[in-house]
Amino acid sequence: MASIHTTSRSAELYERASRSLATGVSSSLRRFVTQPPLYIDHADGPHFYDVDGNCRADYTLGWGPLIVGSNHAGINAAVARQLEKGYTYGCQHIAEIELAELIVDSVPGVEQVIFSNTGTEAIQSAIRIARAHTGRDKILKFEGHYHGWLNNVLVSYRPKIEDSTLPQATCGGQPAGEFSETLVLPWNDVDALKDLFQRRGQEIACVLTEPVLANSGSCMPRPGYLETLIELCREYGAVSIFDEVITGFRIALGGAREYFGVEPDLSVYGKALAGGFTMSAVGGRAEMFEVLRDMRTIHSGTYNGTSFNIVAAIETIRELRKPGTYDRMNAHGHAVAEALTTTAAKYGLDAAVSGVGTVFSVHFGVTQAPRDYRETTRTDMETYGRFREAMLANGVQLLPDARWYVGTQHDDAVLQHVIKAIETSMKETMRCS
Repeated sequence: MASIHTTSRSAELYERASRSLATGVSSSLRRFVTQPPLYIDHADGPHFYDVDGNCRADYTLGWGPLIVGSNHAGINAAVARQLEKGYTYGCQHIAEIELAELIVDSVPGVEQVIFSNTGTEAIQSAIRIARAHTGRDKILKFEGHYHGWLNNVLVSYRPKIEDSTLPQATCGGQPAGEFSETLVLPWNDVDALKDLFQRRGQEIACVLTEPVLANSGSCMPRPGYLETLIELCREYGAVSIFDEVITGFRIALGGAREYFGVEPDLSVYGKALAGGFTMSAVGGRAEMFEVLRDMRTIHSGTYNGTSFNIVAAIETIRELRKPGTYDRMNAHGHAVAEALTTTAAKYGLDAAVSGVGTVFSVHFGVTQAPRDYRETTRTDMETYGRFREAMLANGVQLLPDARWYVGTQHDDAVLQHVIKAIETSMKETMRCS
């Protein structure tokens, strides 16, 4: 892959889009990922090809979903077969049974599932189930954890964090009444968690957490933290919910449940579940879904269980179940992480990596990996921004928040390319600092 020479066609398209598409993009964050926003012509395996003819190794994986790469032959074939049968039925079909059985067989402690389309939807379904199950209203989330864009959970995420457990709105248009039942704590703090439960445990319907804080620095849980969270929920009658929209089917076939050896009451899945198709799920103990069977609450949606999303998910999980898949992805990710830290040190830059082999973050300006959101705010994002721009010019596409995704199609050839790009880009970053 040669160095990138032009993005003029992307610039033209962005100018055109801005005349009719509000902000010129379809999701707010994409507006600031690159200047100009890049327009992709096609993708194949671990590579993106933009409208200017540039080829880049892709470590964004479409913000996570493309765990088995782009243009996957098995998914293409399954979806093509299904499209000839129909699009969406608003009725039942065999594939949704097959996918449910496959998830139950793959994920420890998951006895039943429900399907929806996005992580945001699935999170709300899990919260509703927890409230109906407990008869309580309060939900507890943690600073810097992202659980979708709806107002009851989009709090204390990327604003200036104050020394307060009161939820803070993240953006305009969030009336305080819509998150008045939401409690917020710093993450990875066992004492704070125990103290809140002792004071208000009987009010809490559920505790919602990313098991790895992938959305804000890929921070890892401290030893015993997740176990304590689950135990406190059981002691006080609250529902433990893991937001595995990122970690599910990524850090292990069984996600965080398998990786950490823990079983919350419910887990929420998305992104990697369907290999790039719009699909999410909630899974957990069968008892948790009794509130749906006895109609204490409902789970509905016109596009829930849409057939081509379901068959894409089946093919994705089948691919991930192949022997050695996670070993190869983790080995690749660890090699990239090592290249990042050793090359940074070579050029006199402080850097640390946090996370696991298949999703991790690089932090400039620190020597120890952060363990919570507040610690991530101390990292040097300006240096990372210069590094990312250099990587883009050297044929590697990265996310703006310093998060890297590794998938099944990241092979040795891509690894050699990215290691070379890291060397060149670190040198350029140091020269510009």
